[in-house]
Amino acid sequence: MRCSSLSMLLAATVATLSGVGAAPALADVVFSDTELSDSVWVLETVQLNSGGTASASQSPGTGNPGSARRVTLSPNSGGTIWGFSRYGNTLATRYVPSTDGAIASIAFTFDARLVDGFGQGQAVAISLKQGQITYGASFDITGSGGAWQTFASASLNAADFSRLDGQSGTPNFSASGAPIRFGIASGNSSTSGTYTTIADYDNFSVTVRQVPTPASGALLAIGGLV
Repeated sequence: MRCSSLSMLLAATVATLSGVGAAPALADVVFSDTELSDSVWVLETVQLNSGGTASASQSPGTGNPGSARRVTLSPNSGGTIWGFSRYGNTLATRYVPSTDGAIASIAFTFDARLVDGFGQGQAVAISLKQGQITYGASFDITGSGGAWQTFASASLNAADFSRLDGQSGTPNFSASGAPIRFGIASGNSSTSGTYTTIADYDNFSVTVRQVPTPASGALLAIGGLV
């Protein structure tokens, strides 16, 4: 009888605590901007081989709608140039895994259109910088049609990102990872000769989903019964 009663009590306790002990849902952290002001956005470059030049600034009235961020790229012959448009220059515009929580995945969306150029236009990617290394994911192209396009992904993890400098490695999304800043990467390469492309970017948004914290309440409670 004692074993039967204890089993019934344990089962009831597990049922009662199943909701209490579940890992708590954490609020998503969102970084977004639709005005792309020069006071908020910073341009950094990643160059391969002979590299090239990049410039960027707010372009009032050419956005989708409102203002856009206009990026101009000119790869040198035999070179690749990436312009990393980094969002934010304050502590509030970076994500710190050690205090904000390990990252389970990120979602993103931004709009882009080619203003001047040809062929495939500019290469585009959601991008992040951790330490001194810049990464990109979900690589695509603007094309040369000139119409606004939306680039987005609902879920990216660390393995989806690769270094823009062509070296091996992925970002560290764990709680031990260094602070992260997000942005948009724009790129061009040339095998022979030089050329210039110009593209506008708008409606930037990145959503960081955190790893749930471990559930321990139910286990501790059950442990007290046994």
